[in-house]
Amino acid sequence: MVNKTLMDFLCSKTAWEDLGNEKLLHELPEFGMEVGAAINEDRLIDFTKELSAQLEKMDLYKASLLSNFIGFACEKKEDTSAGEGMIKLFIRSCEKVYQMFQDLDEDEENELLDDVESLYNKNEDGARAYYGFNILCISTMAFLTRDAALRARLQKTDIWDQVEYLCEETPETSYFASIGYVNLMHNTCSDTKLLVLFPEEKKGFFATANDLNNCFHLLFLLEEQIYQKLGAKYGMEEFSASDSLVRLAHGEYPENCWGNSYSTYFMECDYSTARHNQLEQDDMMSLIWGEMSPMYIPEVDDRAVIVLWRSGINRSFDAQFLAVPHPALRPYVEIEQELTDVEYEEWMKKIRG
Repeated sequence: MVNKTLMDFLCSKTAWEDLGNEKLLHELPEFGMEVGAAINEDRLIDFTKELSAQLEKMDLYKASLLSNFIGFACEKKEDTSAGEGMIKLFIRSCEKVYQMFQDLDEDEENELLDDVESLYNKNEDGARAYYGFNILCISTMAFLTRDAALRARLQKTDIWDQVEYLCEETPETSYFASIGYVNLMHNTCSDTKLLVLFPEEKKGFFATANDLNNCFHLLFLLEEQIYQKLGAKYGMEEFSASDSLVRLAHGEYPENCWGNSYSTYFMECDYSTARHNQLEQDDMMSLIWGEMSPMYIPEVDDRAVIVLWRSGINRSFDAQFLAVPHPALRPYVEIEQELTDVEYEEWMKKIRG
């Protein structure tokens, strides 16, 4: 059981004078005592799970501050079992902040964001959620980047129009500094199964893509894998990416990468182009669009299908598409196995049928 004094404090309404005080929880001795005991007795995750289950009862500002501790435990132990309550808290806070901004006209917005007391008097819950929002976004990312099931759970909600609004239509303040990272999670794939076909050579293979939010990043890692594992068979004589781009695409941040770009070796298209063995003029309209998420590549039998063409458009893209937005993400494309001749023909029959 959570200490009653601590729980009563977490559930009590935060006064406007305390909004923005990120050390508020530490002013209660019971908070430090309970945290210390949980760490010393090796029950950190059990404690955060208990707290997470009670988040919906808590004051929104204090719950947001508490999310920092819950996110810390997730990162320290690489354990996301407290995540369900965190996702619910993020949805609730996002809705409150969104509604507050919807209710403000432009003049009020400019005036009230510089006046904590007036904003609080206008919308108490919205203000409490707003002043804790950046902390909550950072903590939510600790879970979304590590747990594909939690990511899928949030992706299936209708919260994303509100998230996008808060990213794009609100003033740039420190309380919105991290909402853009959460927005990227909407289109970040998890363990996406790929079928890659090469009609010009009647070859193909199965692969898996993970933790990628745009197809330029996927194509970069796919071509790296083809070069490393199948280069001779696929006529890929080189992988022309700079070392700094390779490191960036795998999660590092080398300083000398940002002026670099990459041009694809193949032209990658969707499955409609596999209906013939030679590239045709209309195939240019069936490109795998680089800016879109891998989650939207057209599928056949639950596999996203990519068709390789040796001739055609060799697209170039900048380093920004290869940047990994969080250190817990593990972006990769992994070739699993090549298709046999029989398997290749079977897939072609499905596509052409």
